[in-house]
Amino acid sequence: SAFLCCFLLAPFDAVRIRTVSQPDYADNIFGVVSRMIEEEGLLSLFSTVPVWFVKEIPFNVMKFLVFDTSTEFMYETFPAAREDIRLSLLVSLFGGTLGGIAATIVSNPADAVISELKKSKTEMSPMEAVEILKERAGIKAFAKGMSLRMIYYSLLVS
Repeated sequence: SAFLCCFLLAPFDAVRIRTVSQPDYADNIFGVVSRMIEEEGLLSLFSTVPVWFVKEIPFNVMKFLVFDTSTEFMYETFPAAREDIRLSLLVSLFGGTLGGIAATIVSNPADAVISELKKSKTEMSPMEAVEILKERAGIKAFAKGMSLRMIYYSLLVS
């Protein structure tokens, strides 16, 4: 599902990033899509799909791995949580929070690359975007926005 999801999410994210990074690019989302297709071609909306694979597949693997491992540990530690619906919900919420945080950590570098690629019209490759990010801020560039994403993804996964 993560593989197929990349083909659906990449165009929407490209439009979202362009809208945020260049607020005067067009009047609305439809204008952004039209202008991007007109200036860059339809395939530009899908140019980040390979980077999405690098983002989404590890994200989902880590999300489920940490969720399953942490909830299993909590149920073994607190067997009463299996019988009490409120405790069971608490275990799931905590496991989801941990899963979201872990998933953010493994996927954030690819998120930074996607954002760099789609800020403006460019023929830049993902590896060129990586080099630009490293030159601009070093390894810290790949952690930019991670704290907000941790909050967002932990709430989403929970």
